[in-house]
Amino acid sequence: MRLEDIAPVEKWEALERELHETSGLNACVYNAEGTRITSYTAFANRLCPHIKSFPAGIETVCAVANQHCANMVRESGTPYTTECDAGLVKFVVPIVQDGEFLGTIGGCGHRLPDSEVETFLLTKSLGTPEEELEAMAAEVQTITQNEIDHYIKVLQSRLAELTPH
Repeated sequence: MRLEDIAPVEKWEALERELHETSGLNACVYNAEGTRITSYTAFANRLCPHIKSFPAGIETVCAVANQHCANMVRESGTPYTTECDAGLVKFVVPIVQDGEFLGTIGGCGHRLPDSEVETFLLTKSLGTPEEELEAMAAEVQTITQNEIDHYIKVLQSRLAELTPH
């Protein structure tokens, strides 16, 4: 079974839009193989598209975080929150139908109040001067764990509407 068997891509994109519009986060739906199923893109900040503009950024930051999160929720069946190697928060909710893991939906691109954007690491990975990265990092919004928990509950509610058991 695939995500598109449960709901058309347009409905998954509507969930991404809703999450971004209510939270300001990067919002993505990934299938079980870790591939995005929509073309919707709305970034939480200027730093994320900068990271994604480099193959090294995709490979060492975004892809690693996506794979790690997918593995965690595939095994646990429960939402998972972590930070990517850039120091930005990432949370995902598993999408499961009839006991089968089909993918994830979640958000990223803000930072927890006690976290810092890892500009030194990004400079080494991307080659971008640290001063430029610090200027972008200064614009990254904070998000609390309570806010993350709220968005997780909202996503779980929306998923329950799409994937009745």
